[in-house]
Amino acid sequence: MADGNSTAAIRLSSSHRRLKVESAVDSISALPDVILQHILSFVPTELAIGTSLLSTRWRHVWCGTPSLSLCGNTLTADSINETLTRYTAQKMTDFHLKIITKKTIGHMHIWIKFAMSHNVENLSLDINSGGFMNDDECNFPDFFYINSSVNQLSIKSTYLCNITPICSVSWTSLKKLSLSSCGLSDESMDKLISGCPFLESLSLCWCNKFKVLDLTKSLRLRALEVKISCVTEIVAPHTHCLILRSALSCTLVDAASLTESKLDIFFFSTNSNFKLDFFQAMVLKMLGNLQNVEKLTFGGNFLQVLSLAEVLGVPFPKFKNEHLDKYLNLQGLYLNLQGLNADQCWRSKDGVAWNKSRWDVEVKHVVSLVELVFKNTKTLDKLVVQLNERYFRHIFEDLVTTFSHNNNVFISLSPDTPDAW
Repeated sequence: MADGNSTAAIRLSSSHRRLKVESAVDSISALPDVILQHILSFVPTELAIGTSLLSTRWRHVWCGTPSLSLCGNTLTADSINETLTRYTAQKMTDFHLKIITKKTIGHMHIWIKFAMSHNVENLSLDINSGGFMNDDECNFPDFFYINSSVNQLSIKSTYLCNITPICSVSWTSLKKLSLSSCGLSDESMDKLISGCPFLESLSLCWCNKFKVLDLTKSLRLRALEVKISCVTEIVAPHTHCLILRSALSCTLVDAASLTESKLDIFFFSTNSNFKLDFFQAMVLKMLGNLQNVEKLTFGGNFLQVLSLAEVLGVPFPKFKNEHLDKYLNLQGLYLNLQGLNADQCWRSKDGVAWNKSRWDVEVKHVVSLVELVFKNTKTLDKLVVQLNERYFRHIFEDLVTTFSHNNNVFISLSPDTPDAW
């Protein structure tokens, strides 16, 4: 009898759970289309289309989502074309297109034109051009460079994708531009900048060929990020925040408005033949152009070269401007780096070398560094030493205890890698 009651209870419980699930589904289905479409805009379009199998109520909901995210790897060109044919929204906020097969690259221009015809605001293109595309296939048509709806544009290429506008560029609403692994000549770069009168943020990563980045006419540009490029000269009189990670000597011709800057250098494997004084001159030159900066972040390689300069008798830069050094962030303390002489590095007072191993860094080494920084700065109000959790957790608690009496020093752990920024 007890077993029968238990079985009945289990069945009742199972039925109750099923009713609760069905009730929950019905509650969601009862929401207006605009809310359902907003929810579906956060998932890849392929998954959003899959919701049409739930019920007839959901069959056409995805067609009006304000965002489309299409991947040319899991979707064929025919299926993407079919998706766009069924799309009914008049206004598109986001369009993300990932192209990684030659069969789909031939349709790219058509799909971009479709997004632009729907007044897309955020356009993201992820293009793998390695091994199957030539320069002509990767070029963008003229209509791509004339648009008044896009305010955020991101172009990412696994391998070099050339951007060579033949016509004039007119991106009259563009505020944020991000280019990764794109080839641009100086002329092409000038055209892009001239065609974006309202540009506020510019990010360039692994973009080569052009040497001079002149942002004099970009009156609204406040944030600039340049990583691992061939740029040797930057003119950015209106920029407030600069992230610069350079592999070559880069001169800041005009950076009068900078208030925040993150600086680092990048070592290629071929850099090992460079003389150390090249890197020293490079980092000291960068610092010499940051007279109004209030917040500085030094990456590990940048800090390493400064340490070498100190050992060789080149003094740590003294920041004299009253607004400088309000906040100095020494990110990472990555002192075991390639391309540098292991015998020429920052040393603690007892002569222990710093860069034999990341694991060998001790509290006294960090204390020595902090003392040196305070000694060579004028009005430093706050210093943050950010340690990578992977390598430096073993000294974190001791450092916190050591500097607990000093309100100007903050110790933090970060899960980021040395290449995080």
